[in-house]
Amino acid sequence: MAVKKTVGVCYCGVAAEYQDEICNSLINYARNNGNIRLVYFTCFTESLTGSAQDIGEFRVFDLINWDKLDGMIILGQSIPDRDKIAEIANAAKAHNVPCVCLDWETDACPYIMYHCGDTVYKITDHLIKEHGCKKLNYVTAIKGDPVSDEREDGFMRALRDNGIEPEENRVAVGWWWTHAPREAVDKWLSEGMEIDAIVCANDVMAISVMRELSKKGKRVPEDIKVTGVDWLMEGQMITPQLTTADFDRNIDAAVAFEMLFGEIVGNVKLEPNLSFSESCGCPKAHKLNTNESIRKLNNFNDRLLIENRKNYELESKIIEQPDWQRALEMIQKDSSEQWVKKLWLCVNNDLIRTTIDDIDKPGFGYTTPDGYADTQMIIAHKNMEEMTYGDTFPTAELIPDFDNEIDYCGALLVFPLHVNDSSLGYCVREISEFSELEKWYLYSRSVSNALMIVRQENDLTLLNRMLEEMYNRDSMTRLYNRRGFFKNLSKLFEDPPGELFVIISIDLDGLKYINDNFGHLEGDSALIAIADFLSQLSGEKFVCARFGGDEFIAAGFAGEGEGAQFELDLQKKIDAYNAVSQKPYKISASTGRIEKPFSDDADFDNLVILADEAMYRSKTEKKSTLFRGRPRNS
Repeated sequence: MAVKKTVGVCYCGVAAEYQDEICNSLINYARNNGNIRLVYFTCFTESLTGSAQDIGEFRVFDLINWDKLDGMIILGQSIPDRDKIAEIANAAKAHNVPCVCLDWETDACPYIMYHCGDTVYKITDHLIKEHGCKKLNYVTAIKGDPVSDEREDGFMRALRDNGIEPEENRVAVGWWWTHAPREAVDKWLSEGMEIDAIVCANDVMAISVMRELSKKGKRVPEDIKVTGVDWLMEGQMITPQLTTADFDRNIDAAVAFEMLFGEIVGNVKLEPNLSFSESCGCPKAHKLNTNESIRKLNNFNDRLLIENRKNYELESKIIEQPDWQRALEMIQKDSSEQWVKKLWLCVNNDLIRTTIDDIDKPGFGYTTPDGYADTQMIIAHKNMEEMTYGDTFPTAELIPDFDNEIDYCGALLVFPLHVNDSSLGYCVREISEFSELEKWYLYSRSVSNALMIVRQENDLTLLNRMLEEMYNRDSMTRLYNRRGFFKNLSKLFEDPPGELFVIISIDLDGLKYINDNFGHLEGDSALIAIADFLSQLSGEKFVCARFGGDEFIAAGFAGEGEGAQFELDLQKKIDAYNAVSQKPYKISASTGRIEKPFSDDADFDNLVILADEAMYRSKTEKKSTLFRGRPRNS
């Protein structure tokens, strides 16, 4: 039995025609050979603007689990960040993983290219020799781009070989897209330029040129002939049908795997198939079922409408949830309804901040320098009809039990979950065919926005709690201040848990002496120590607070003798602290206690005064406290 190999595929632009065609060819080849498993690392952007959105998208390539891969295929033409191509290829080399790049010439690894320059040469030569064109214009893509320059060079060579001198003003830059070619056509026609044919570096620009010519009242091909390169389906559906060049992606897939596994060494150049059709004046090259094409387009639009509506409803429901746990349940329910056998929604393990202390941790729950935390948490795992969640695992593994899962699925698709450059996590799903993937773009946006809503709502709750804590607590000791003390004591009054109401007034002895002789930091340390003891002793029966300076108070409902025990336990903690603190002083506290049977008309302020008086009597009666041999009168 042949050893199964796992091959990674990196590309940008999920659901684009060029990418889907290649990815389907790779899947078909792997399926037919039976011993190849694929994991696609992909993002949805096809731009390179330097925006935060692009940064968040490209971080998906940080998830490549190199230790699990036996090969890597890069769809170079799809990745707008050319440095990223070299980065991936160099990482493959560092991990001893064979790598090949499709449709992009690079020194970082072997590549597969088509003779695109010769293709444009043959198309241009055909226009001149077969159709008598003498005045030819050209829409290039990007000056300095190797693929674009090669195609432009083919056009120029064809002109010169046919005795036509190239004219600089007949060449326009179209940026591979639609807007700039339209402007070029408008400029050429407004200048009254005579044009027999316009050769374009790709189909997208050629289709844009044809539309602009039609708007200007020019007929294709009768008035001006138009050609493209790349064979897009739209170019075959429009009238007149576009002359272009067809690339056999099944050959691409076979050659790529043969290069990875040592059957072919070095770079490979392939020949595209020329498709001369109506836009250059030739007979129609391909017959298509127009009704079927329209039906598919209508279905596509219907799917987008349905998915947009579902995603809007999901985000709306999440906003309505009272807490982040309930919001995650909504995401889990939505994931369970996706038409997919297996799905993993993984988020940074620290995505949700659960305590107020997390607020102060730099970057906690947000993007790390590498985009992803070291550990992921599964918030939704769909395994056929079963849904689970909560498992954590190292991000480097990509998903738990990776080997068995990809062996079962055959192919996995990985795409990022993020809002701008804040990486939230990623999604992994099984995939058997690259079709209708536009819904997964919408799904990723919806889940990412939903997760951001969950996190922001949770953070807002924590911040409100933090503000309330700041409003009701002493900033240094974290005990309640006066406001917090009375607020929480009033809650005890609503349902008194005992018959005796106890008030204990506590005063730190010798605070001025500590401040004057050892500094205010040591004075603060003594105050914090007393506050910690009171927090430990308060339990559910007492509310403790710092009233200011060296004054503390504890109050609550207790049984007979529990107030006295509170004072005794406080002294024991003070003694234990002094025994091990190694401070140049000993801390001491005076206390005074008042106990009264509870009644609704009790004068609380008067009880506090009585407790203070008892505490001051205790302080006055207290003997001298030793500070490392120095007597001090209380």
